[in-house]
Amino acid sequence: MASMPGILTEWPWTPLGSFKYVLLAPWVIPATYSYVFGDEKEKNLSHFLIFPLMLWRMIHNQIWITLSRYQTAKGRSRIVDKGLEFDQVDRERNWDDQILFNAFLFYLGSKTLKGASNMPIWRTNGVIITILLHAGPVEFLYYWLHRALHHHYLYSRYHSHHHSSIVTEPITSVTHPFAEHIAYFVLFAIPLLTTVLTGTASIASFAGYITYIDFMNNMGHCNFELVSNCLFSLFPPLKYLMYTPSHPKLKINVVDGSSLAVAVVLNTIPKGTTQVLLRGNLTKVAYAIAFALCHKDTQVAVLHEDEYTKLNKSFNANSSSSASSKLVLSKTYSHKIWLVGDGVSEEEQLKAAKGTVFIPYSQFPPKKLRKDCFYHYTPAMSTPKSLENVHSCEGDECLACSGIVHGLEGWNEHECGNTMSDIDKIWEATIQHGFQPLTVYSTLSKY
Repeated sequence: MASMPGILTEWPWTPLGSFKYVLLAPWVIPATYSYVFGDEKEKNLSHFLIFPLMLWRMIHNQIWITLSRYQTAKGRSRIVDKGLEFDQVDRERNWDDQILFNAFLFYLGSKTLKGASNMPIWRTNGVIITILLHAGPVEFLYYWLHRALHHHYLYSRYHSHHHSSIVTEPITSVTHPFAEHIAYFVLFAIPLLTTVLTGTASIASFAGYITYIDFMNNMGHCNFELVSNCLFSLFPPLKYLMYTPSHPKLKINVVDGSSLAVAVVLNTIPKGTTQVLLRGNLTKVAYAIAFALCHKDTQVAVLHEDEYTKLNKSFNANSSSSASSKLVLSKTYSHKIWLVGDGVSEEEQLKAAKGTVFIPYSQFPPKKLRKDCFYHYTPAMSTPKSLENVHSCEGDECLACSGIVHGLEGWNEHECGNTMSDIDKIWEATIQHGFQPLTVYSTLSKY
């Protein structure tokens, strides 16, 4: 489900569950009966083959699913070295809905459009028209449609559902809300409808074009490279016909933005603050914030003994006894500055003193339960106006900003897992490039 589901997100037949295929019966049964038992004049081969084409698409997709999961289980040559999660498998179970949707429209078109019935098996001119239209206007329009779907408004309501799958499978390619599939059908129907209206349509052009789209979608979303670079070197025009593997000169750095998130939180804390309360799950960012504050002689208080033990152990592992001396186990909630992450409870918020400043260090903010307290933004920075081509997905969160800065600086280091970049270095570089921290209040008292 998208983060903010829009209209026409759900498929119309979702309440039917597995019984959704019954909806095809009024189309499949008459088409099959008239072709098998009807007179020669009533037989319509192209109308009859819609259902077998639908079955072929399902079998084709299932072959790709089996191949992909076999490769994932083997654990070799995986692009994203992670296993599939059950949530993703459940979310992508309705991959056949788009096949069912297409079948309805094909049956409807076959009944209402003159050139869509009794199509010949092959017409060369129709095949050529289909290829040219796909390579020309369809690819061009698809590019702009895809860019539009990555605009914040459409992305949050529709396309984010597709991108919620980190370890992509072949069927991830068709895991979209209903409204998005309507747009895709209108786009990819351009070659098919053109051949129908010009009287050049054929069974081969329809079945071949649909199979080609399915093949490319499935192959392009596998979590492994199927086609070797050598093949593209031996036959360069192949890159115009199918998905290409990773560019050999492309340098990829993994940047999770944790160092910039730490820097933003540290610079959000009002100057002169002598003590803070750290509350929430102890993540890599939380450990780094606590360590940096203690080194700056700022007292860091925690409420739970297990949190105190874990932090103290990490400080000792870094051979920093001075930092350990600034870490305290508190029994009060009177601190005016709270650094909060995932895991802070509503009860704990209600115990905070009036005027407390809640500064999140995680990507998700706490619920704003207190009207007499300040709630800061999650770690984020405003992008400079001079920065171009920054849209939707590349929001102001530290993950995106950090990735942009790494690219602008030409840094080749990774920042993922337990690895973290130099906090002062990333902060200075980010400010130099025109990024600015977000503020929700102009002045705060010194605590």
